Amino acid sequence: MNWEARWRILSDVITDLRGGGEIVPPKIINDLRSAKVMLEIIKVNSSHPENISRLEECLSNVETYVLSVAKSKFGEEYVNNILRRLCELEVERAEFEIQVRFHPNLPRGEKWVRIQPTGAVTFKDIEESAKRFGLKFRVERDGYVLVYGEDEKLKSFVKRLAEIFRGLKRGNNLS
Repeated sequence: MNWEARWRILSDVITDLRGGGEIVPPKIINDLRSAKVMLEIIKVNSSHPENISRLEECLSNVETYVLSVAKSKFGEEYVNNILRRLCELEVERAEFEIQVRFHPNLPRGEKWVRIQPTGAVTFKDIEESAKRFGLKFRVERDGYVLVYGEDEKLKSFVKRLAEIFRGLKRGNNLS
């Protein structure tokens, strides 16, 4: 994910909340600041996975708080707009990963994307979506799923996974 863009979106929501008279807890402000520091550290040296984990943790804490408070303060339409923007970042990231370069055992000219199954987007989701769009897939040694095929089908596949992710995020954070 584009962490900086995610940070900016969450920062804007906090600004909107404060402008609407909401008092944001110091822990949330500290998590937002910590995320910014982690972003700068990762820019300099991204070889430490614990920094990425800490960044994700901070951003997730802020996101969970602001989405739930924003829903009660500004309504569901505002939150849906924020979720749409966050999901677009996921799609951009996935589209960025669509590579043209060589990958072993793939026919020349095939487009592909590597996806790491998570609790939000499971292997079953990836498998069903790949079959739905007529794409081929395989599990790599590192646990990622390599999905490949025609460019347009792959783009539709990525958008479908973003919809699944968006639906889960909406259900988990706003209940």
